[in-house]
Amino acid sequence: MVTSKPKQQLSLLGAVAIGLASMLGAGVFFVWSTAWDKSHDQIFIALLIAGLVASLNAASVYQLASNVSRAGGVYAYARVYLPQSFSFIAGFAFVFGKIASIAAIAIIIEMYLLPGTHIASAVVITMTILNLFGINRTALMAAILALITGVFLLFSISSGLTSGLSHEAFTIGMLQPSLSLDTLSSASIIFFAFAGYARVATLGDEVKDPKKNIPRAIVISLSLVLGLYLLITVVLVGVLNPSNEPMPSAVFEALLSRTASWFPPILIDGVVVAASLGSILALLAGVSRTAATMAEDSELPKVFEKRNRFGAPWLAEFLIALGAVILIESQQYTQWVIAFSSFSVLLYYAIGHLSVLAQPRDQVRQPKFLAVAGFLLCLLLLVCVPGPAVGVSSGILLAAWLVRTGLRRRSVSK
Repeated sequence: MVTSKPKQQLSLLGAVAIGLASMLGAGVFFVWSTAWDKSHDQIFIALLIAGLVASLNAASVYQLASNVSRAGGVYAYARVYLPQSFSFIAGFAFVFGKIASIAAIAIIIEMYLLPGTHIASAVVITMTILNLFGINRTALMAAILALITGVFLLFSISSGLTSGLSHEAFTIGMLQPSLSLDTLSSASIIFFAFAGYARVATLGDEVKDPKKNIPRAIVISLSLVLGLYLLITVVLVGVLNPSNEPMPSAVFEALLSRTASWFPPILIDGVVVAASLGSILALLAGVSRTAATMAEDSELPKVFEKRNRFGAPWLAEFLIALGAVILIESQQYTQWVIAFSSFSVLLYYAIGHLSVLAQPRDQVRQPKFLAVAGFLLCLLLLVCVPGPAVGVSSGILLAAWLVRTGLRRRSVSK
């Protein structure tokens, strides 16, 4: 009897490393100044709201991933439990939102390296070319990325704490929740820094004892990141004292220039670029493969299925890169681009929660009120996304759905 070779399986530590590396990407280096501009003394409340939404989303994705093993994330899950229009919207929202994420991350690289140049577009093109050769991130690379970024963040936090925080920067209002539009808008921006948490839930049986270790990995990685982000916020507010001046965009350069002036700025840039390039590579791979899966189901043109000899869906990657470059060159820059990403991804996870609510009883592993709460919070945050993202993104999604519906009706009539 011939037995198949068992899959390599990750330990709990490996799963946690992937969760950390997925979250500790480019977002952590940018969202704080924008979030502060929106919420000011409510920034800690906004952070906790974003963390709660991320936790509820991850819980629903874990339950779905435990029953559906097909690639495509929430798109694939919704296709099992909901009408196909919902799965199309989820898939299209994910692709559109992550194109915005790729653009935002590339802009962050430009901001830290050569502001005012076109290096952001060049980065996307370069990473696309590299990705066409089938580059994949392994658990080891995830651990290295998480370690580099984590050590840098811990160093930044410790330097801020040891240098002394300005007590005047902290007000009593920071402890008094106020769910205003500005607070919710800030939470939707901070949510961008949590992107990638659900990747742990999709590992399935590639993790040892997945029913036990995947929930643990989600809890551990989210808890660690939330703790890091809380400390980062304390240090940035206490050192940069944005109550008296705007918080700069390159917050870590500004922080270390005051608390560790001897620290070479080029090393800060190196950490940002390393984390950002890894995020772009992973996003290009994930988004293009979701598009390829949608093409397999005839939800996108069949040409998106085309793969090169390395297994990469080359046409999908090219068009995704083109979309990111167009967003970059639109000159609306990071705040709006991140808003587009946050809106689309929040809608994507809202459909994920609906998928959980449609699951049969024998597949339910957690109270359904968690999915209800997650769904409502996703909707609340997505309507509060700042800038033109709500109207423009809704219009694009509606147009895509109408085109898809029209083409399907035309195909049936033939």
